[in-house]
Amino acid sequence: MKLLNRISLVITPQQPMLDWITTFTNEELPSLIEFQSESSSYLLDEPENELPIDVLITEIISQHYLTIWQSELSVWDEFLDHAPTQPNLNLFLQWFNVQLSGLTFDLAQDQLMVADVESM
Repeated sequence: MKLLNRISLVITPQQPMLDWITTFTNEELPSLIEFQSESSSYLLDEPENELPIDVLITEIISQHYLTIWQSELSVWDEFLDHAPTQPNLNLFLQWFNVQLSGLTFDLAQDQLMVADVESM
């Protein structure tokens, strides 16, 4: 087991995101419970200074919500053709539940693969 020098932001979609998907697809969609079982984790640098958790989460979300927003929505709408045109922090917080995990461990035996998704 290895301790990674990262914190994790766990993003779980909420009902408004599922509602949005239904506006442009005829695919059979999972239930909300199934949909929410597909949380995403975003690794971030450990903070340099100790901050109260609510302040830290607010700071992190404010800095990264647009990148996370685009990443999460592009799973269902690759080119974001149907995405809201002016996402903001309040909308993000309606669409996603956000949790912070302060310790990140790697239990895998295989070598960690790192890919730059922005260049894919």
